[in-house]
Amino acid sequence: MTGPDPAPSGVGYNIFVLLHVICAVGGFGALVYRGWVLDLARRRGEAASAGVLAVYGQVSQVGEALIYGLVVFGIAAIAVSGDHALFRKPWVVAALAVFVAMMGVLHGLVRPAERRYRQAMLELAQAPAMAPPNRPPQMAEMDGLYRRIGAGMGAFNVLLLGALYLMVFKP
Repeated sequence: MTGPDPAPSGVGYNIFVLLHVICAVGGFGALVYRGWVLDLARRRGEAASAGVLAVYGQVSQVGEALIYGLVVFGIAAIAVSGDHALFRKPWVVAALAVFVAMMGVLHGLVRPAERRYRQAMLELAQAPAMAPPNRPPQMAEMDGLYRRIGAGMGAFNVLLLGALYLMVFKP
């Protein structure tokens, strides 16, 4: 009877795993609250919202770069481990598939909606004021975009939980 496969080790492996974890914490930490930040910005009014969303957009760009670093360092860790069979482990393949799905949600749904939301906000700021109960058309569009961003980030966060499960439990 044989025991479990020995865990990969070595200085190079450990450095890449450390960089992988740092990128995970920084990258996902910067992104998971995207929907919440949008909600807070909406409650502050147009002038404050534009500033909040501009700053958060910059933070998100750094977070996205770190997430790409996470994949690079994770693959590098496996490559330097000497155990290339790890590339064929179901949990590694599944984690990469979940990552691709997460990036699809982020780049295909969330980011385009955020760009249009900011653009609609700027249009709204330049539009003439309307007396209630009238609403500028940008408001209805922004409501729909807000829901799309929230749904996209909800899906992103659920996928993140799936990736974390795969990385921790390695089923």
